[in-house]
Amino acid sequence: MGQYIIRRILTAIPTLLLISLIIFLLLDMAPGDPSSNLPLSIPQEVRVRIRESLGLDEPVHIRYVKWMNQFFIVEPIAAFESVTGIQIGDSENRLRIVSWLSRGVPVIDLIMQRLPQTLWVVGVSYVLSVLIAVPLGVLAAYRQNRLFDQINSVIAVIGFSLPTFFTGLLVILVFGVWLGWFPTIYNTTLVVNSWDTFVQQVRQMVLPVFVLTFFQMAAINRFTRSSALENFKLDYVRTARAKGLNERVVIVRHVVRNSLIPVVTLVALGIPGIFGGAIVTEQIFRVNGLGALLILAIQGNDVPVVQTTLFIFAVLVVFFNLIADVLYGLLDPRIRY
Repeated sequence: MGQYIIRRILTAIPTLLLISLIIFLLLDMAPGDPSSNLPLSIPQEVRVRIRESLGLDEPVHIRYVKWMNQFFIVEPIAAFESVTGIQIGDSENRLRIVSWLSRGVPVIDLIMQRLPQTLWVVGVSYVLSVLIAVPLGVLAAYRQNRLFDQINSVIAVIGFSLPTFFTGLLVILVFGVWLGWFPTIYNTTLVVNSWDTFVQQVRQMVLPVFVLTFFQMAAINRFTRSSALENFKLDYVRTARAKGLNERVVIVRHVVRNSLIPVVTLVALGIPGIFGGAIVTEQIFRVNGLGALLILAIQGNDVPVVQTTLFIFAVLVVFFNLIADVLYGLLDPRIRY
């Protein structure tokens, strides 16, 4: 198992490097720079000095190395200094890629300020969607064509058909405006330091988490049901029942385990989709996360922020696919070889 994991990690590293190169080159070739948004009254020599201060006059390969440096050198050193109190080099002269719109604020600092909010909303919703959809899909397959299966299919089709922006506006109107049960705007500045603030945090997470969970749960539910239906008809299930095994043991130990292999693929490949839905949902509920930062950077032509945010998304996608590969090996030992 250890060699299997090492092989997958060694495959993921060049994949990330290639993705980072593509993201950097595509956005670097896009038109626009920080001097293009300046007033026309500013002299040309001032514009040139601004570009030089941001390193835009350097060759593209040097700028790419400096951009990647913030992930592997600058921030690890900063974390080491904050923990140990030991200063390594001159922090004032240390390279940090800065945002064009935020007037010199390091991009990685902006990302780290917004990342926890996005991970809380996206992470909780994705975990809930898997925990709810997989049992419902297996139970619907076990009760095929019965009332439970029909109701489950209707709910899944509705969840899969409705986009997140429509569902978000609908739940805001019903639960936020008409009933007044939950806040409609996410308070990013809330600090959880007591039971009351914890309750406020949970209440403001309910609506965005529900929207993302409902959308993602529908696809996982239908896929799990289809996979479980195929396994219920196979010979090994009939053999297990003929041996006198308990029905719960047959379902959990045999059917569920083998049905999860294609489901794991769907869950891993669904990470980009859930982040795409999160960008829209963050705009609706005013969640000050990575989605809001990305939209703001795109509108303001802040290329360093867009590059770094997209690479963070790519890292998350590759990481969860690596987790999926490891789960493949655990579910089916034949895959390790």
